Amino acid sequence: MDIARAADVSPSAVSLVLNGKPGVSGDVRKRIMDLARDLGYRSVSRPEGKGAGIKLLKIAKHGHIINERHNAFITEYLEGIERGTKRHNYKLEVSFFDRTPVEEIVKAELGAGDGKRADGLIVLGTELSAHEIGFFTALSRPTVFIDTCFPLALFDCVDIDNADGIFRSVDYLYRMGHRNIALVTSSYETRNFKMREEGFREAMDYFSLPVREDFIVAVDPAYEQAVIDMARFLAAAGGRPASRIPFPSAFLCMNDIIAYGCMKALRERGFAVPADVSVVGFDDLPSSCVTEPPLTSIRVSTRQIGERALERLSERINGAATGQPEKILVSGSLVIRGSVRQV
Repeated sequence: MDIARAADVSPSAVSLVLNGKPGVSGDVRKRIMDLARDLGYRSVSRPEGKGAGIKLLKIAKHGHIINERHNAFITEYLEGIERGTKRHNYKLEVSFFDRTPVEEIVKAELGAGDGKRADGLIVLGTELSAHEIGFFTALSRPTVFIDTCFPLALFDCVDIDNADGIFRSVDYLYRMGHRNIALVTSSYETRNFKMREEGFREAMDYFSLPVREDFIVAVDPAYEQAVIDMARFLAAAGGRPASRIPFPSAFLCMNDIIAYGCMKALRERGFAVPADVSVVGFDDLPSSCVTEPPLTSIRVSTRQIGERALERLSERINGAATGQPEKILVSGSLVIRGSVRQV
């Protein structure tokens, strides 16, 4: 307390510095160390390369969303996390679970020996439900979830601002003259997809545009099946390029993989994109700039999400963050390419 009072900082900040842990700025750290030395205190610094262990759990519950087509997307999460681990001198381990029940994953973490037990976890929770996230409370250690965000979750979550991204897409389509906008959603529900559909309905209401339930299309988020499901919708809707039947002028898709399937099904039905119908995606995967035509999409700040998750986890590990869990949303940006035309 003498050091905290003299340095005009909190006791927790003094504890972090004397124990060689991150979470305190350089200037404050030097002031505390100088005072500690003057008062005869000794620090317990962590040797270089002996940082706490952080584990990233990549969980594919069914693989319809977390699969090889999203590897580039997930790699960017990892790059953001790695950037933070290097700054804080943490060791990072990545574990991939494919169709492994969440209860078994948690049991494996509980049974890990002292040398293998991580000090904190970052969990890619894209395909997980709120109920499955609850299993992680048994671990009693700092845990942060990324790519999902449940309001009542007992953990910190860092996610894309889904509603914001959808609003940017609808706003752009509206400014391009589109009024009959369809939403291509997923037959596999995730928290992100649910938030995007709610954001779509709110955005349409904001622009006083009706949401036609027959323009809400549910497809499998896996590419090959998305093509089949979209073709089935087009056949049932009777949509043809020269048809007089009311038909969407634009399809707003839940993610880029769904958008790729949508565009292929449209081409096979005789539609030209964007001459006959426009398409917008979400995620801005690297392949979106080389599709024909290049896909307009929402770019997700995945590196920033990964880095922010690591920072939040570090605060939990070091005791710098206490209290209720935080739900952190990171905005995306609209990348305009050639898949939308002016009406």
